[in-house]
Amino acid sequence: MNRMIPWLLLALSHSVSGAELFGVPLGTADKGSLGFAAQRAGATLLQTERNQVFEVFDSRAVLDVSFKLYLGFDVQTGKFGFAEYHIHRIGHRTMLARLTAKYGEPTLETGEFSFDERQRWQVNGIEISLQKARGCLCSQLIYSEPATHAIVRQQHEQVQRQRAEEALEPLQKAY
Repeated sequence: MNRMIPWLLLALSHSVSGAELFGVPLGTADKGSLGFAAQRAGATLLQTERNQVFEVFDSRAVLDVSFKLYLGFDVQTGKFGFAEYHIHRIGHRTMLARLTAKYGEPTLETGEFSFDERQRWQVNGIEISLQKARGCLCSQLIYSEPATHAIVRQQHEQVQRQRAEEALEPLQKAY
């Protein structure tokens, strides 16, 4: 019985404290706090997305099985929308074990193919998922605040449309 108490306390501490990255609670994170904390932890900023929809980091120094980290924020408010790690395929099982130890057993969602399988956790309004990605030999670990993530997606689509229009403008002037 005494052996179970530390495990119980560990499980309760994770459910009460919520999901966080780099010591920043994701439920209240914003671009300044999370981006700064990622860099302070050792992530290297590679790119800041135009219109500040997301930032791209080299994450190898902060998560050994990963190679890239995307942080997405609402352009208007700076509020956290998502964090997406790209995990080396060989690190998928390691990451699954780490997440299970931290957040408990995931909900499993299966898709049409075996690589469509996704593990999900819900932690105080933050959705965490791990899945093997199509098109690359990697997995994606995503932390998401669903409402803000939807806004960030819309903003990103708008930026993509604007870039496409800007790219076409010189071509249209050529004839």
